[in-house]
Amino acid sequence: MSIGKNIAKYRKAKELTQEELGAKLGVTNQAVSKWESEVSMPDVMLLPEIAYALNITLDDLYGIAKEPERISCSADDFPAFCHQKLIELFYYNTKMRFTHIGSSDKEQLEFQIKKLMDGCRIGCLSNTQGAIVTTEDFSFIDNTYKAANSENVIKSQTDDYTLMYLTDKNFRKVFYYQYKTAFERSKVNNTEFSFDEIMTGCNLTEDETAAALRLLKDTGINEVYTDTATKTKKYVFLISNALYAHAIYRLAELLSEDACWTVVRDTSMISDYAFEK
Repeated sequence: MSIGKNIAKYRKAKELTQEELGAKLGVTNQAVSKWESEVSMPDVMLLPEIAYALNITLDDLYGIAKEPERISCSADDFPAFCHQKLIELFYYNTKMRFTHIGSSDKEQLEFQIKKLMDGCRIGCLSNTQGAIVTTEDFSFIDNTYKAANSENVIKSQTDDYTLMYLTDKNFRKVFYYQYKTAFERSKVNNTEFSFDEIMTGCNLTEDETAAALRLLKDTGINEVYTDTATKTKKYVFLISNALYAHAIYRLAELLSEDACWTVVRDTSMISDYAFEK
């Protein structure tokens, strides 16, 4: 397929008119029409700008087929890999550039990652599709909060109980102890605790420990079974469930910061994406 036909193909995929693409490139819609109908060819110096405007590569523009890039990483590295790719997607899908930084994508991306490391946040709040918030060590993606009846989660009685449990002082004390100890022992396996170990480690009374452990069981952070050999109860700290509770605390921490960050999407914007606080 020719360059002209590829321009037409990717322009339509981005739902741009010939006039809108021309405006991005500083040319008339007639010029775009001539490229697409193969009456004329765009200037070779304009090709990188066309590719950028269409969010494609020069290979895409030339119609050069490439083998899909295969990337592999270990399970331990996967969260960090996804976090980095999320930041890159924010960058490559926005027009935001810092004029005092070099013009290359590499320089711009490194600068924006540095800003993120310095405490800035990257985020997108779409009024139709959901939300993404990314900080140095935390990413949150939700594509359901604008869905039909999504507001029902706010009045859910189940959530009421869970949120009340999360604010209980002794619940948090035991949760903190189990979370910290579990990850010190193993980052992949659930960890067992005895009642006495938790009571001593958290410096709580027997009644306080029992009450906190009941709440941890109710929220699904702990499972309980009786060891047949010793006839004692074992409290299994479920790492996967605990991570959800940890995320609630992290979101609450972000929400309560003095300089709370937000972006409200202007529906006239071409891009949903925004950088910085």
